[in-house]
Amino acid sequence: MKRVKILCLCFLCLVHLLISGCWDQKIFEDIGLALVLGLEYTENGELLYTMTMPVFAEDIEETIELLSTTSNLLRQSRDQIRNTSGKRVEGGKIQHIIFSKELAEKGIGKILDVFIRSSENPMLANIIVVDGSPFEMLSTSRDYKDKPRLGVYLAHIIKEARANNSTPESRVYNFTILQYSETIDPIASYISFDDTGITIEGSALFNGNKMVGNIDFVETGLLHALMGKKIRFGYYIKAKDMEESVSPDKRGVSVLLHRVKRKIKATCEDVTTPEIHISLDLTGIIDEIDLDYRLDEPDDKKRLEEKIAMLIRRDFIKLIKYLQEIGSDPVGFGEIIRAKHSEYFKSVSWKTVYPTVKFDIDVKTSFEFHGALN
Repeated sequence: MKRVKILCLCFLCLVHLLISGCWDQKIFEDIGLALVLGLEYTENGELLYTMTMPVFAEDIEETIELLSTTSNLLRQSRDQIRNTSGKRVEGGKIQHIIFSKELAEKGIGKILDVFIRSSENPMLANIIVVDGSPFEMLSTSRDYKDKPRLGVYLAHIIKEARANNSTPESRVYNFTILQYSETIDPIASYISFDDTGITIEGSALFNGNKMVGNIDFVETGLLHALMGKKIRFGYYIKAKDMEESVSPDKRGVSVLLHRVKRKIKATCEDVTTPEIHISLDLTGIIDEIDLDYRLDEPDDKKRLEEKIAMLIRRDFIKLIKYLQEIGSDPVGFGEIIRAKHSEYFKSVSWKTVYPTVKFDIDVKTSFEFHGALN
């Protein structure tokens, strides 16, 4: 019996040593959980720092607390917010970091560098650029009576937009990595707002850490196809683009593209300007059509596929030319050149060469089924 007691005592001591740790209790009611962070520059060049926190007190009507301050430094703004909140503001639950377009165009690299150096800040927060003032957007969102809290509302619409390739997956960790890459540029979600709600506009395009342009949600779908990613987006064609002599009462065709096979071949031996050939095989579904095509007839179906492929190719060419003009390479053409033609890549400055690259694009489309449309 004595031996059993000794063994039990030893076991309890061992367990105590293994599970002991630091006691760092945080009272939930005393903590302010920042969910959305908005950043922009004021007219005099100071940083306007705005955040929203949920309110859990039963005796307060407002469900969201809005805090803002101005300063020259990000850390200074955070500390000033803590001095006015009355709670210990924690940044570990930040879901979205929203930059104004003007700030993004000047560069967000230094701000993100400060953000990632704090271990409490989440690396999975969404990077978002808004056309307008983040402060105004966060203030206006408090009047969205038919919408959930802003953090949840943004998370829902961004999730759905990503599922339809209307906006890219852009978070702190991958944006931070790509901004230092010389061969692939980051992209971010681009949104707008008004008194009724928030709208996903498409993608903000970057050259390094500076925003240099933006594209709409259909072009974002095409960009995902160029990147060789999983796609599922709608492509819409007006009747007059399909046939010049079409009847004015015809509306056009809507296609759901849901699969892409991409091949890219780059050549740059013995030439000063690289040539890149892109082959895209797109598979989709006819969602809606109001044109004089019988889809149960093989010849009509083939003519429709060829015509749509020609129009999609035209839009791909337009998109690539725009990317070259603004100097943004989110597809990673530079990475392909670096991997396949390392010696050439080392001998040139890719950012200088990129606008002069010659692109050749081949697009094929096929429609698996079309339903009872005839």
